[in-house]
Amino acid sequence: MRKAVLQALIVTLIWGVSFLAIRIALEAAAPLGVVWMRNALGATVLFAILRARGGPLLPEKQDRGRVLVLGALMAAHMLIQTLSMRFTTTMRAGWIVAFIPAVIAVGARLFLKQRMRAVGWFGIAVATSGVFVLTATRPDQLANVGLGDQLMLLSTLTWASYSLVSTSAVQRNGGLRIAFAALALSVVPTAAIATALGQTWQSEPTVRAVLALLFLGVCASAVAMWLFSSALAVLGPERTASFQYLQPFVTLAASFAFLAEPFTPAQFLGGPLVLAGVWFVQRGKREAPAPGAPIGAVLGQRR
Repeated sequence: MRKAVLQALIVTLIWGVSFLAIRIALEAAAPLGVVWMRNALGATVLFAILRARGGPLLPEKQDRGRVLVLGALMAAHMLIQTLSMRFTTTMRAGWIVAFIPAVIAVGARLFLKQRMRAVGWFGIAVATSGVFVLTATRPDQLANVGLGDQLMLLSTLTWASYSLVSTSAVQRNGGLRIAFAALALSVVPTAAIATALGQTWQSEPTVRAVLALLFLGVCASAVAMWLFSSALAVLGPERTASFQYLQPFVTLAASFAFLAEPFTPAQFLGGPLVLAGVWFVQRGKREAPAPGAPIGAVLGQRR
């Protein structure tokens, strides 16, 4: 359990910084190019690890259809999130993705028939109001930020879907195999479309853009996806997602350190509302300790 908790924390740190890396990569690469290049590099790294370990490359037969769906979800999620970063700020993106645990909790209720107490539904309302506050107020410097926020909000649905669909597959096959398969499959449509449209690079590659792509490929796609899938197999989708409480603060720190982005009063109100709402959602799932228990509960089980 402690290993899975550590894996989830590392994923939160890497993905919190990844929004900054996407913004930098987009200075030279097209959105489709960012997606297929980072995932191709990530899949290559995981392939090398699988070969070095000597284990099977392909998932179990019963999971291969599911993995095709995961590859499609991965491609869609990465593309939507990358497109979003052309219009919104890293800080706003960090707050919006904190909504993911609430989306997963609703998905678990609808599709896995997991029960939620009244406090959980209250949390859904609070978190949703926080998202509305965040997306309703736009910095004057970013005329199209509303589109970016909407795309980032849509990415919470694609990631919740990926998390729920992949859980049983990673439990049977391990996180490494599923992460490799999903990344490799996501490259096929994105690389084909990018090549056909000539949408890999939009300007001369710079050193900082290439370094950002290397970080996205090796760390955010390969390492983080492997660790996320491994944690998912142990903790379940809701408990793993609860670690995204911390992601906005990582994103805020990275944005403050490296980018001069506008910060609006709505972020002081909307961001904490999202986090408070998700916290109530997790309390609404705590009957047993349920998979949605927050970080403190997960750690407390091992003390």
